[in-house]
Amino acid sequence: MSADLSQDPLLQSLRMDLRRSERSSSDAPAVIRTDDAALTMPCVVRNLSEGGAKLLVEGSDPLPAEFILFLRPNSPVGRRCQTMWRLGNKIGVRFVAVADFNKPGHKGSGVWAPE
Repeated sequence: MSADLSQDPLLQSLRMDLRRSERSSSDAPAVIRTDDAALTMPCVVRNLSEGGAKLLVEGSDPLPAEFILFLRPNSPVGRRCQTMWRLGNKIGVRFVAVADFNKPGHKGSGVWAPE
């Protein structure tokens, strides 16, 4: 029998101390997409901060280490993300840049862009 450490208050407080910015709870639909659109999949944003997010995806299919997260599914502006961890269908990502598909060479710089 193994202990469920995810509910341990000490571990939760240590995890919070490592975060650079406060996260707010969410239950918003979003879309994960690769640059070449070879992969497009829906997800749910469970929590969000200036520097990253916790996502919930269906299934446990492999995802690329980097992808674009569209917080508004029909928006041309997304967040370039780096996968930091994955536990089953939960994924922790760090925002690396803003990707604006309205602009040529959309790789973008900066992390946070107002919605």
